[in-house]
Amino acid sequence: MRRSAWRGAALALLLTLAACGGGVRPDPANDGTRRAIVLEALGQIGRPYRYGGTTPAGYDCSGLVQYVYAQVGVKVPRTTREQHAAGRRIDLDDAVPGDLLFYSFSGRGIDHVAIYLGDDEAVHAPASGRSVIVAGVHLAYWQKHFVDAVRVLP
Repeated sequence: MRRSAWRGAALALLLTLAACGGGVRPDPANDGTRRAIVLEALGQIGRPYRYGGTTPAGYDCSGLVQYVYAQVGVKVPRTTREQHAAGRRIDLDDAVPGDLLFYSFSGRGIDHVAIYLGDDEAVHAPASGRSVIVAGVHLAYWQKHFVDAVRVLP
């Protein structure tokens, strides 16, 4: 799907989600920031993965998060583990667009982060040789490695 199509789908999704609510309600004052995070993240679809990358020329997962949040004026730490510690843990069922999802693939703690889009989808900078993608949160591959959802914004 092209970036412009993702943006249109994201806007429709955000309007739908505005009427929904989970058990942990985010501060409505951040709704505009959350929308901007989702749109910025979707704008990175197809960009290359690059270990240590923090720009559109190439991202690793935490570099993507840091870049996207910076574009909307929110400062987050650089590494996945620091980003995990920067917010408060929430249930995945309470995640809203812009929250962060953390995974462990090595079995030695957090080593991957993605940006939740809502509607059970997230933006990932997955691995060398791949590009930034949207993936279903409840796909078996991602569920198997899921650790935490974290809210950075209030």
